[in-house]
Amino acid sequence: MITEALVRQAGRYGIERIPDSWYGTVPAFAEVATPVLDLRRFSPYLTTLTDIQLTANALVAVRARYDGSRVNDENTAAMLSVLQGAWRLPAKEYLYYNLLGVTAAAVPAYTTHFSVWVKKPTIADKIFQGMKLEADEKALADSLGVYNTVEKGLLPLSIEQQIGREYIVTGEETHARAVTLAVAGTVYPIENIYPRQDEIVVLTRVAASTCLINEDVRLTVARDDDSPYADVRTFALSLITGGEVNCFIPATKEIRLTTTCTVAPGGAQLYRYTFQRIKLTNLLRCRFGLVTADEIPGDTWEKCKAGIL
Repeated sequence: MITEALVRQAGRYGIERIPDSWYGTVPAFAEVATPVLDLRRFSPYLTTLTDIQLTANALVAVRARYDGSRVNDENTAAMLSVLQGAWRLPAKEYLYYNLLGVTAAAVPAYTTHFSVWVKKPTIADKIFQGMKLEADEKALADSLGVYNTVEKGLLPLSIEQQIGREYIVTGEETHARAVTLAVAGTVYPIENIYPRQDEIVVLTRVAASTCLINEDVRLTVARDDDSPYADVRTFALSLITGGEVNCFIPATKEIRLTTTCTVAPGGAQLYRYTFQRIKLTNLLRCRFGLVTADEIPGDTWEKCKAGIL
């Protein structure tokens, strides 16, 4: 489950996308008691709920809230179970996603998966969002003309634009592993992924074969000193279209993938995941907080903080 603590942890490297999944019984004429996603008090980080995949079922509806906006009781009957919907629900204060039973019949073993973007706001983001600037941030915004650029509509950059410009891909790999979970409650390694010199690695997609509901097989992602980081329940996933979860998890030292279960499946579980190798530039060193302003030539550090770079 994605929590406020995980949001703050994910903000460490500027932009990250956390994967998650849920399965369970959707009750009759009521919402799921513990919401699928319920984030509050995560300021100053910016979040966006995206890539929601839903099982088509006329007995289940979606409810969501993102700051002052609401999604009210959107029935899932016309959803495609193998398609991630075009959802983009941005929030700086409150992000909520849940499922509602709309008839007298409960729906067991319902599944959904999704991801949440987390962004540590730049000065341009704060101006655009109407957030308060610290004194040093205001001085930097004045000196670099950030207010005018935001008013023109040129800043802040979208997450996709920022990633496309800053993250120079030097390689991309999709790996697959078969792991036999012989003993319940035991953590089994899938793979450790390491960057090469002057690179980082970014995990971008994960998928797994479907288990039985009572086996509760988990795919856990840890990175650098954050362990665990993401914990994805694989019953909601599959290896075919629609079962893959998008993510964006950077690491400067390593990404560690492991798996465990509540009840041993008695056979090999399959996992597929994709990662990119990214050039570690001075811009990313600034973005990740790996250097101070004095360690980087020119005005790269200041422009990175302002959101111009």
